[in-house]
Formats: sequence, C-alpha cells, structure tokens
Amino acid sequence: MSARRPFREVKLQWLQQLSCDKDLSDNARSIALYIVTTHMNGHTEKAWPSYQTIADATGKSVKTIQRAIRELEDKEWFDVRRGNGIGHNTEYRPSALSILRASEAREKTDRIVTLRPGEGGQIRPRRQSDMSGKGGQICPPNPEKEKIYKPNAREERSASGNLQSAVPAIFVADTKMEQLHQWQKWLGSQGLGTLDALCVRATANGKSGYRLPGHWPPAETDPNSGRWFSFFSHRSAGILDCREGTIDAQSRESELRPIRSRVIGAL
Repeated sequence: MSARRPFREVKLQWLQQLSCDKDLSDNARSIALYIVTTHMNGHTEKAWPSYQTIADATGKSVKTIQRAIRELEDKEWFDVRRGNGIGHNTEYRPSALSILRASEAREKTDRIVTLRPGEGGQIRPRRQSDMSGKGGQICPPNPEKEKIYKPNAREERSASGNLQSAVPAIFVADTKMEQLHQWQKWLGSQGLGTLDALCVRATANGKSGYRLPGHWPPAETDPNSGRWFSFFSHRSAGILDCREGTIDAQSRESELRPIRSRVIGAL
C-alpha cells in the first residue's frame, strides 16, 4: 500500500473519485465539491463554512445540508467535528481513508510506462511512413502561414543597439526636497548638469515635480546606475541638438529678414 500524501498533492484524484462514487447522492456530492474547491485550506486540510454559508451558495436548505454532511461522514469522505455555536463552526476535513485512496490513484498515474517491448512495456505501433523514422514528414510550404515580417523603423533602431532600453519614469514632487537634493548631487557628480537643464520637469495630479528613473539616485554598486547614466546622457545630447537646431533656425531667419524686406519694398 502506498504512503499517504498531502491532500493538496492528490486533490485532483480525490475529486475524481468523489465524482465517480455511485453510492453518494447528488446533494452530498455537490456539497462536498463546494467545500473542497471553495473553502478547503491546502496546508491545514481543513474547512469551516457554516451550514447557512453552504446553503446560500448551493441553493439548498439547511436541513438538506445537514443530511448531506452526515452522509459524507458515514461513507468516510469527511471527518467532521461539529461546532458548539456562533464563532465555532463545524470543521470539515477529508478523511484519512479517502486521502489514502487518492494517493494510490496518484501513484498509478505517476508510473512511467515504457514503449519498448524489450523492457516489459507496451508494443509501439509500427510506423506507416518511411519519412516518420527520419524525423517526420516533409511538409510543403504554406505561404498563408509564413507571413513576411518586416520590422518597422523603431524596431530596426532597437535591434541595431542605437536605441537605449527604456527606463521607467517615476514622478517625484517638489515637496520631496531631500530626494531632489540627492538627485541634483548625483547628476553633478556624473557631470550631467541639473534637473532643470535636462528638461525632466513634469506635473501630476496638480503637483509640480520631475520625471526621474527612481525615487532616489542609484548607489555606486547598483547595477541600474549604468542604464540611468545612459538615460540622462541621451536626454542631454538630445536637448543640445534641439538647442543647436533652434539657434541655426534663428540665424537663418535673421539672414532672410533683410532679403524679404527688399523684395516686399520692390513690390
């Protein structure tokens, strides 16, 4: 006889045997399924639903629940310890005999059945195709299933490594003075400038603050410090490019302004 396993390991086999017990009434079977699947604690193997709770959930009367519980107890599906009033509900626990039966069923399903007749297992059916013995049949190509995948420009940049991995942004309000002070100090030590220069200013829920990778700057041993440094470096480079583009546009505008004036005067 196999050893008794914990109920949580043989719960499926227990439920299968309960469902196939022809001697149980439908009321007893449905109530047992409800208790085990809804209220049973997998570690203590106990449940404490009241008669009224079971009646409300299953749509049966309290008298029907009591008769079904007595039936489950008589046929050794549950060990029942009845309570003595409010706050001391009846305790239900799968009986040791029912768990032992489920453990034996679990042991049978865990056995490995070999397909080699030389080792006492089942006889494997003979293959009908010569290609099957060589790793499977050759299937013709299916153009409908083999859709051509073309990555977009963003995916191509990500694959080439030009796009840095995304860094999650956390909102830090202006009221978090100590956190912002530590961020300013960390940015200065890395030569990245200030928070305002990096244009990470933001507003959330009517509060002003900054969008930062974390509530606090990374420590020297933090593995994310490299990612965060790259994040701010990219922002700094992008802001510099935007400023240069703005200056070039302003200079071109100043050069074109006299030309436009002369053209308008000639008209």
